[in-house]
Amino acid sequence: MRTRHYGDGEAVYMLGEEGHELYMVASGKIRSSNYTLRGKEIQYAVLQAGDCFGELSLIDGLCRVHSTYAQGPADLLVLHKRDFDELYTTYPEIPVQINKLLSCRLRIAHTTVDEATALSMNDRLARLLGRLAYSVGVEDEHGATVLEGFTHQNLARMLGSNREGISRELKKLEEAGLLRRSYGRVEIPDINSLIGSCDGLVGGEQLVPDYHS
Repeated sequence: MRTRHYGDGEAVYMLGEEGHELYMVASGKIRSSNYTLRGKEIQYAVLQAGDCFGELSLIDGLCRVHSTYAQGPADLLVLHKRDFDELYTTYPEIPVQINKLLSCRLRIAHTTVDEATALSMNDRLARLLGRLAYSVGVEDEHGATVLEGFTHQNLARMLGSNREGISRELKKLEEAGLLRRSYGRVEIPDINSLIGSCDGLVGGEQLVPDYHS
């Protein structure tokens, strides 16, 4: 794999492009997004160090299904398709692990679609914050879980909402004592209380990548 640097906002690849490379995040963050025809951004994920992406086009030969951008400076390890194909066919444990990864992502996608269909925006936001807290939250000296770098606009993109709507729902959660907030920072005193405050789905367990292991 070769290292490639991307500046803040620089595209790694764009929706509809042919895919000839797989990427692993070495440092920084990568945002995966799509847009409505009117230009509204829908954010699927923020990929962290250790995450791989871009494998779908290498497996099925179809075009990229979304766009990816560096969120701040980022370094990626890049694997070309010819090398991927050789590894994929030579080492059977590689497709086994990729299948597990894709299965996990599909489960998360199903849960997200179900939540968007069945739950209120307040409940969707609470569950999203709970997932982020489990995945990338950092515990402070008081035992609260802290999320850094998530603005109201970031959260709106993840939920297909708008900044004003997310601000209203965050205020409700704060008034209920379930979180504290400042610009780009959310403190969650108790993750279980936050998630337990909202409606959920039968069997809708929290499936999140673990960046602390």
